[in-house]
Amino acid sequence: MNRMKMLRVFALLLALTLVLSLVACGNAGTTTPSTGTQVVETTTTVAPEIIDYPWEKSTDPVELTTALRTDSSVVQLDQDTWDDNLWTREIEKTFNIKVKNIWMADQSQYNTKLNVSIASGDLPDVYSVTNQQLAQIIKSDLAYDLSSVYEKYASPALKHLMDIDKVGFESGKVDGKLLGISAQHFGLVSIPNLVWIRDDWMKKFNLAAPETMADLINICETFTTKDPDGNGKNDTYGLAVSKNLFDTPLSATGLALVDGILNAYHANPGIWIKDASGQIVYGTIQPEMKAGLAVLQDMYKKGIISKEFGLKDSGKIAEDFAAGKVGVEMGGNWNGYWPAPDVVKKYGEAAILMPYAIPSADDKPIKLNTSWPINRYYVVNKDCKNPEAALKIANLYQKLNTDSTPEDYTRFFVGSRSWNCPVAITDPDQSNREYAQVSEALTSKDASKLTGSSLGKYTEVLKWTDTKNPDSVGYWLQLSSVGSFSILKKFIDEGNYVMTEYRGIDTPTMTKKGSTLEKLEKETITKIIMGASLDEFDKMVESWKKLGGDDITKEMNTK
Repeated sequence: MNRMKMLRVFALLLALTLVLSLVACGNAGTTTPSTGTQVVETTTTVAPEIIDYPWEKSTDPVELTTALRTDSSVVQLDQDTWDDNLWTREIEKTFNIKVKNIWMADQSQYNTKLNVSIASGDLPDVYSVTNQQLAQIIKSDLAYDLSSVYEKYASPALKHLMDIDKVGFESGKVDGKLLGISAQHFGLVSIPNLVWIRDDWMKKFNLAAPETMADLINICETFTTKDPDGNGKNDTYGLAVSKNLFDTPLSATGLALVDGILNAYHANPGIWIKDASGQIVYGTIQPEMKAGLAVLQDMYKKGIISKEFGLKDSGKIAEDFAAGKVGVEMGGNWNGYWPAPDVVKKYGEAAILMPYAIPSADDKPIKLNTSWPINRYYVVNKDCKNPEAALKIANLYQKLNTDSTPEDYTRFFVGSRSWNCPVAITDPDQSNREYAQVSEALTSKDASKLTGSSLGKYTEVLKWTDTKNPDSVGYWLQLSSVGSFSILKKFIDEGNYVMTEYRGIDTPTMTKKGSTLEKLEKETITKIIMGASLDEFDKMVESWKKLGGDDITKEMNTK
């Protein structure tokens, strides 16, 4: 075959191959009947990109404005500030979200400043609100409906926290719209109060743990009259009482309160309770209040309560403890973190404030006030361009809190540095889990099963037990076998608490009249403690009802 003929045959075979290839393309994936070999086309399929939305990092920088609630007790690292700190940097590194505080205020002033912003409508992208403020926000149509954003961007772990207290999560919804993300809480065991007593003063006078209210009053009187600081001056008093008197939905401080003494006489101030008929009534206006008020009045008369208590906020009370002026307070499980370390730093490890159960005034068990645990929500501005940023930050907080190394836990949470995070959702199982795990590890000396916050807090406890580091005493005072949770868990397990019937956002009249009514009740009780006739209590009750209390009571019973 000459060369020209060979080229023609080669060209013909090439053309035939191309035709067969085109036929195969047109019948991809099917079998072509033929006497020859079956021709099947193979193609490369590109898998669709899987986006983990809760942890998606934005390509372009996202700015999220906030109004930050601050606290003077926070210990910042190095040169960190409220505007630039390890939290803001971690948020930016993880998500490319730049947090910008358009304003900030101490927790004592935050609500007042936010009320001004709500009234003007000049609000940041994300901010925290009280139950009352959430009602105002919703009424003014200022909140973003986060329903679909939550479903897409909340991590499975964050959703689990919400499912633990589903009622708390659902309380942020109105007509099916998610308008407020519940900050959740640390668990029921973290809510009631107990009594804290300076231990070196107890030992100085050979005083035993109080088993009755008479015992506790005797301890307070001893600290007032027998010169516990040994300076030869009459300059101490027994029981710290702040001007807040007791927690209410409008004012929750957990420090230097009189709830415990009133509870001991079977009154429940500041919360909504059910009476014998099953009707919801307000605890502060019930006749059981009088017995406890009479005792407080007598303590004030004897100098056991400071003559200036009506002017003292929680900060002033903490200063009195640090100055060695007072030795007893009723307060929250966390008072070992503040003001206890300041007392130890100044007077040594023997001056530790030890927690005790608040005793009853008689042979009936005391029922401790237990407020609605959801007292803050996170709201996203309805005009926010990137509402998902708030959920991403919440995911990060949850992860660092429950699944971090001891070193990271110390960096991000010790020294109250979690206040730097603009969206912090707490775990309703956290207190019970931490107490069970840490107290067991302290007994067994085996921390191998601890993770996250339990491991981080166990590490801090050892800093107190091993080296008596005063900055770590609060962890021991909360989580050890003699700590506050060990005492409060018994109350919860035995059902010796009263949970308020107020749950969720305010009723309409609460929103309008709540602050006026609270001012009335606290001013009257302050006057009675300072010596006014107990008849003033009955007058207060009458005024409270007329000024809106009866309307709120009706609303509470028809919710």
